[in-house]
Amino acid sequence: MTDLRSAVVGRAAHEQRAVAVSNAQGDAHGDAQSVTWGIAVEAPVEIALNGTPWTVMLATPADLADLAVGLALTERVLRDAHAATDVVVSEFLHDIAVNLVVPESALDTTAIRSRSLLGSTACGLCGLESLAQLHARGTSVSAAPPSAEISDAAILRAFAELPMHQPINAATRSVHAAAWCAPNGAIELVREDVGRHNALDKLIGALARRAMLAQPGFVVMSSRCSYELVYKASVAHTLLLATVSAPTTMALEWSAALQLPLACRVGGDAHARVVRFPTEEHNAS
Repeated sequence: MTDLRSAVVGRAAHEQRAVAVSNAQGDAHGDAQSVTWGIAVEAPVEIALNGTPWTVMLATPADLADLAVGLALTERVLRDAHAATDVVVSEFLHDIAVNLVVPESALDTTAIRSRSLLGSTACGLCGLESLAQLHARGTSVSAAPPSAEISDAAILRAFAELPMHQPINAATRSVHAAAWCAPNGAIELVREDVGRHNALDKLIGALARRAMLAQPGFVVMSSRCSYELVYKASVAHTLLLATVSAPTTMALEWSAALQLPLACRVGGDAHARVVRFPTEEHNAS
């Protein structure tokens, strides 16, 4: 299986469907027109550790090696970002499997056992067996060290450039993106998926496989900010997590606990501005 984003764009084009647009967007006579619309590919992907099935994720079948490494890191199953010796992606009769090869000494078997259910594209709690495991996540992550603030100009630059780095979304209009940006806002790496947390896992996996996790930068995402994104973003040691929509209350609580600044963009392109969610103000409230 060729695990490339271009292959998925072609796959989406092959699965186009004709839809009728509204009269407001019709022809000169106001008649509705039929257009082809790319449908995003969503498929179950089995992820195995050393040949043993671990979890099944509903995901866009692109950059699956990055997804496996990133998920193992953000779920704290993989202790060392450089421990994986091989990632094998295979497809048979439309079943997709990814096998992450890693020394047993680098795996946290407790974390492996705690995630044994289907992981959907929407819910960050899938696979957790109890609320105690949820609260234990907070104790397994170190707070981010103090760092220089990312400027509003850098955040707006990243948001403005993001659509140009989303080929799958350009074909389907239904896929999220997670981007790694230099402190000045220049986009260096992007991953896409129908699930927002899958996109972030792919990005973190890509950073890990390129030995970029220790580099200064921040994450921009084309979605709302959930607690799961805050939790996962902490693995990348990002200076800031910026999302299109505002965070939830739970996301604010986790950003305060992890000392990870949050921001979102409001307004159109000509009047866009950045809204920040400082952890100090949230703590004070």
